[in-house]
Amino acid sequence: MMERKEIIKNVLIIFCVFVLFAIPWASFFGIKDPGLLETATVFLRTGAFLVLTGLVTRLIYQIYYKPLAQEMKDEESRETDQKEKKQLLFKPTIGGYIGFLFMIFLGISFLIVAIFNNDVLWMISCSFLGIGFGLYFWYLMPVFVFAEDSVQIRSHLLYLLGIDRKTVIKYADITSVSPDAKMNGTYGVEPMHRMMITSKGKTETYGLICYNPDIIAKIWLRFKEKLGNKVKVKLD
Repeated sequence: MMERKEIIKNVLIIFCVFVLFAIPWASFFGIKDPGLLETATVFLRTGAFLVLTGLVTRLIYQIYYKPLAQEMKDEESRETDQKEKKQLLFKPTIGGYIGFLFMIFLGISFLIVAIFNNDVLWMISCSFLGIGFGLYFWYLMPVFVFAEDSVQIRSHLLYLLGIDRKTVIKYADITSVSPDAKMNGTYGVEPMHRMMITSKGKTETYGLICYNPDIIAKIWLRFKEKLGNKVKVKLD
């Protein structure tokens, strides 16, 4: 849980960012053309939406965040009490990829505007960047399927499209699974949000930023059950 001072500080940062984006910077720089002013306003509002959404999401997460070790203990306790078949398929929640859908939608919107503005080159470029980045990062989002002797890792985008392309890693080949310590505090991201799997001398990283904390804890628990001490997560 965050302290009250940290919460107030983050709220003030969000307010300052809102004020900065509310200022009509295009007019201050002497732009008079109505078309350019309208385009600049669209970009400013889009930037404000993305930045403020990220800051607010980060604030909410930091307020309610529990350490991974505590989250894993809670999930282990709940699974013991429920005595149900353990979850073996893990995929990001809907809220996790709404941002990528928004990027794609934004890119398509810019493309439509560009067409009606007689082929504005830079807007077309921005539209393809939005669509491209949205699809690319969606492709990178992993889906984990735990089998008896291996874990299957698939792209969430391909999973939704029904394309059976996957990476299969046998538990016997895995030498370690650990959080990425380099992510500690970077852009507000915790190490638990990026998993490092080392097998046959090669390390692959998988981003878990679009997963809920309880689902992340369950993924770590499944690896812990299959690999024991090879999973480098402290539970004390």
